[in-house]
Amino acid sequence: MKEVIWGMIGCGDVTEKKTGPGLYKAEGSQLKGVFNRTTKRAEDWVERHGHGQVYVTVEEMLADSAITAIYIATPPESHYNYAIQALKAGKAVLIEKPMAIRHEECLEIIMLSEKLNVPVFVNFYRRSLPKIQFIKTSLEEGLIGKPLTVDIRHFRKPEASDYEQPLPWRLQLEAGGGKALDTQVHVLDYLSYFFGHLTHLSGQALNNGGLYPVEDTTVATLQFATGIIGTATWCYVAGYELDEVTITGTSGKMVFSGTGITDVTLNDTVHEMMDPEHVGLAFIQAVVDELNGKSKSPADVVGAALVTHWFEKLLSN
Repeated sequence: MKEVIWGMIGCGDVTEKKTGPGLYKAEGSQLKGVFNRTTKRAEDWVERHGHGQVYVTVEEMLADSAITAIYIATPPESHYNYAIQALKAGKAVLIEKPMAIRHEECLEIIMLSEKLNVPVFVNFYRRSLPKIQFIKTSLEEGLIGKPLTVDIRHFRKPEASDYEQPLPWRLQLEAGGGKALDTQVHVLDYLSYFFGHLTHLSGQALNNGGLYPVEDTTVATLQFATGIIGTATWCYVAGYELDEVTITGTSGKMVFSGTGITDVTLNDTVHEMMDPEHVGLAFIQAVVDELNGKSKSPADVVGAALVTHWFEKLLSN
């Protein structure tokens, strides 16, 4: 049986339970290498998970001919450089979202991937979750009629980490944007999975709270390739909390939390989906199966680049 042999760059929170275990738990997949800028952190990760060996440098990992794929789980500002290095070394690449800070970087990654015939994937793992598959199937079966609009609302109160110094990387200018970029790219990606590529996103992004240098309040309009239009309101200094996406059709609607894993209300009937132990495992399995020639994954690198493009334009206003 074919096997994908992974090297992992970065040992952050996302690798602990969401995605890291998928590299060694997926069928036909093995985790061989782990690198982190702080070697002790990589050593601790390997000891706790019981998989992989520590490489002191990225170059050492990329030089290992046994490793065939690289998972990049670092802050977004380093995605581009690591992806280019891995592609030039002939390794397939799975990049954490967002694909890169700038659309231009995304395009360079895609062009190099095509030139070298080495595949690239972006880890929008929600596409493979039971909830997202249920919504997609329900839409395709016309259970709410013809979809017309989508409305996204994500409101959060300030968090304790908003006041920390230094700030979490997600709230620093180098991240390219604030909490909306960090969480809502997932929502825009799976809506693109339902309705075709994002073709428009415009609005206004402001910093109303003054807690950190990136935006905290955004209102936008959006459109997808199939003609579905919608709105998005994201606010992270609100006085109450809401996480809701509503898809309205000609004969019904669907309501669900944008970032939640389990809930869907379809025409007033509540459906509870499975909450996987590792939310990224199913998507990693799909990527592994594609790399092993078994089946096509739901990954869409062009769509991932477009989400970065439109967010970049939105936040530059």
